[in-house]
Amino acid sequence: MPATAERATANTDRRLRITPLGGLGEFGLNSLLVEWQEQAILVDAGAMVPSPDTPGVDSIAPDFRALRQRRLHGIFLTHGHDDHIGALAFALREQQAPVFGSPLTLGLAQRRLRDRGVSGEMRALLPGQPVEAGPFRVYGIRVAHSVSDSLALAIETPVGTLIHSGDFKLDSTVAPEQQTDLETLAQWGERGVLALLSDSTNVERCQAARGEDDVIPAFEDVFARARGRVLVSCFSTALPRIERVARLAQRAGRQVCFLGRRMLDNVDVALEHGQLDIRPEYRIAASQAAGYPADKLTLFVSGSQGEPGSALSGLARGDHRGLTLGAEDTLVLSARVIPGCERSVSRVMGGFFRQGCTVVHPGSALVHVSGHGHRDDLAELLRLVKPRYFVPLHGEYRMLAQHARLAAEFGVSADRLGLIEDGDVLALDETSLEKIAAGQSGRLLLDPSGDSPVEACVVRERRELGIRGLVVPIMVIDKDTRRLHTTPRLIGRGVFDSAGARDMLEEASGVAAACFEDRRPTELEDNALAEERLRGELRRFFRKRAGRRPLISPVIVEI
Repeated sequence: MPATAERATANTDRRLRITPLGGLGEFGLNSLLVEWQEQAILVDAGAMVPSPDTPGVDSIAPDFRALRQRRLHGIFLTHGHDDHIGALAFALREQQAPVFGSPLTLGLAQRRLRDRGVSGEMRALLPGQPVEAGPFRVYGIRVAHSVSDSLALAIETPVGTLIHSGDFKLDSTVAPEQQTDLETLAQWGERGVLALLSDSTNVERCQAARGEDDVIPAFEDVFARARGRVLVSCFSTALPRIERVARLAQRAGRQVCFLGRRMLDNVDVALEHGQLDIRPEYRIAASQAAGYPADKLTLFVSGSQGEPGSALSGLARGDHRGLTLGAEDTLVLSARVIPGCERSVSRVMGGFFRQGCTVVHPGSALVHVSGHGHRDDLAELLRLVKPRYFVPLHGEYRMLAQHARLAAEFGVSADRLGLIEDGDVLALDETSLEKIAAGQSGRLLLDPSGDSPVEACVVRERRELGIRGLVVPIMVIDKDTRRLHTTPRLIGRGVFDSAGARDMLEEASGVAAACFEDRRPTELEDNALAEERLRGELRRFFRKRAGRRPLISPVIVEI
């Protein structure tokens, strides 16, 4: 829709509009636009780990161009995981606005912005201290999650109050000041909540959610058995996990060391904000790790999803910082595998097994618990908040659908369920809920530099190259006579095995020569037409002769 038409619609529509820019239909990219007429706030700006079908892509961000036509009063961050803050720089490049969040979340976000050379105005959002953002008043509500200082949001709007759960769980094992503030959530429910927007990640898990303390026995067993180094890989923002394991390492007489830039950054930020308790005398620098006694060392290593450039992948290959691993060393994978990363994680595990290491993972021991509430937790939130409308957030579509069915069990009728996906526009007020537009969201595919978007067509071509292979016919012609100067040379990559390649390419060279010598008058003058005809002839040849359909990329050289 043109910008002028969109503004006209916003001026006359007195309903609140909710548009997910990402996070509804996948894991990651969590970002939600909340609008009243032309005024808006953005909740979260998350990135996503790329899947194997996006070769050469390092990370994925939402397309924030929708922010250009809005008066953006603030960006509100619920917590410090990359799937909620990792794309903040790209949102700010489209529209500058103050960024609100808890102190730790802002500290983590500031590091991400610094890495991308982007500045932002950071403002603290503290429980009990609401902030004004245009027609909205936003309150932070403390929730338990796998990263400290996480918040849910209560958003007062001209048509009623929204509760955005953020990522949360009900964990009674943590200190009271870190638990989800059920009392405040219940108070909002008593006042009246127009809509609850709630995390759907673990709606399929019916057993009771476990707390962070539940991993302690398994780690105690690891430290009791280990005779060499203990390497622990978890999400670098899993600060409650890191603190617990570091405490166990200290009790076992081990120093702790952090490997990987993101791990080091997050630990430093957490220490600065008092969200991590690791005594300096128990910490050594990464440069000291190689020469330190193996049985006195615990390493926290970034790269739990098997990212190719991570510290964990380097150790799996045996080429990281001079560390030589062996049969006495133990790797603990203390993280959930994000869908799409299974092969990468399996490859990393295989690398450690090849070096003789012991590998402990969530399938073999309770070394990971989720930071997301299970079905009972989600039901409790519904019971407390008692929303008029319900919108499931965060997760694949099957999870959103099952969460909507759970809400129906608590009396939310079908006409009050907002089951939407990325880019859908949901309009609501005190009397109605309606999807008024279907998904128009986009994505930015980022190369390893993190700054240069890669066109989708480029990724598609890379994918095709990986599947089909490439043949490059090199045609050298006389610029005066327009005839072949030498026999065509064909180069093939990823198409034939070594035994058959030579004969096949020689035969294909004859096909290319015959095609070129038989060019029409128009093709003699226009190389583009000649290339297209050559492409077609070689496609037919390889399909009939070898049952292959490689990409054909002719090169014509005039001499």
